[in-house]
Amino acid sequence: MEIKANKPRHLTICMLLPLTYEPNMFMYPRIKIFSELVHFSHEVTWIISSNEETGYQQLFINDTEVHTIPRHRYFPGNSILAEGLNEIFHAIRRMRFTSRLFKSSKYDIVYTRHSAKRPFDGLIAAYIKRRYKVALVSDFPASLDQLRLGVKVENREPKTIYCLIAWVSKLLARRLLRQSDLILSVSMYLKDYLVEQGAPESRIMAVPEGVDVEVFANQDGREVIERYRLGGAKVIIYQGTLDKIRYLSLLLQAFLIVKQVIEDAKLLVVGEGSDKENLAGLAGELGVKQDVIFTGWVPQSEVPNFTAASDVGVSPIPPLSIYKVSSPVKLLEYMAMRKPVVANVEILDHKEVLEQSGGGILVPFTPQAFAEAMIELLDNSEKAAKTGQRGREWVVKNRSYEILAQQVEQRYLE
Repeated sequence: MEIKANKPRHLTICMLLPLTYEPNMFMYPRIKIFSELVHFSHEVTWIISSNEETGYQQLFINDTEVHTIPRHRYFPGNSILAEGLNEIFHAIRRMRFTSRLFKSSKYDIVYTRHSAKRPFDGLIAAYIKRRYKVALVSDFPASLDQLRLGVKVENREPKTIYCLIAWVSKLLARRLLRQSDLILSVSMYLKDYLVEQGAPESRIMAVPEGVDVEVFANQDGREVIERYRLGGAKVIIYQGTLDKIRYLSLLLQAFLIVKQVIEDAKLLVVGEGSDKENLAGLAGELGVKQDVIFTGWVPQSEVPNFTAASDVGVSPIPPLSIYKVSSPVKLLEYMAMRKPVVANVEILDHKEVLEQSGGGILVPFTPQAFAEAMIELLDNSEKAAKTGQRGREWVVKNRSYEILAQQVEQRYLE
């Protein structure tokens, strides 16, 4: 990617991000990968939103300059129309602010992360590219069909409106693909999919998910063990969203089989989502309610302590087309914490990571297969420890933020 005729070694990057500032805001791991470039003597600026109906703010987060743009609610209520109109007006404010920032400061790159729920950032980034003659880097962490399939599975109403939103979002995403100088895909498999959607293959770089190997290292999980009375138990952890499209009933069915063999097993379910109540009800129906702990939403900073409190990590991802091309973060977080993993083979990144690392067991997406693998690891502590150590070593060498950021930097400077 040619950024300037003289290819500067010191880059200034402005990132348009679909984040809303708050003290414990969720940070997409991929954003951390690209923000890691500040440690390589490059300058990174974020433009994010804020729920504070005050003025614009400027602050620093881990050496990164951050500008927050307040999100005003010009149209009250939670209807689709009101939300849509408020989003459009907020996008206009983001565009005006971003344009002023580029006019007053010199940047080499404008970066945008495609989000089906925040599609206007791509339009803003494309406008900035044309007006200020900078390179446009777009990050695609998921399939363009994810929103459409989510509407179908979740039965969102009014369905016609949501389907229209999904169609417009995909249309804007394909336009962004054509306008980008560099496209970052979350996997080699998503790269092939994006080429099918019209993206030039030469402009795509596969950058998988990564993990902070220092944060997921030396936690002991004692506070979590005490809080949820897990002392003496063999703990299986799932961390992630609990949406209906995740089909997590499989995990509860697998855990029922585990309980028939390992009486002191516990299942720690860390996360929130639209199917949480149904899953809690199913746990009751299966007779495992007392041994399944739904923690609800947990601040991102506390997740490593929950991982540390477990013995085995599980990553059951339904083999839908939108997930087959994904790069599950939970898998890497378990491995970075030296936890042996059980994951299903249909997800291509699962297969690649575990075959290369030996950090876990690959199984089909069935309750029986997951249960047998969990029992194998829980029943053999020596094997579990060796498996977990292999996983940690592989992640440090291949999926740390620093390693991935170095690869991105090299492509930026080509």
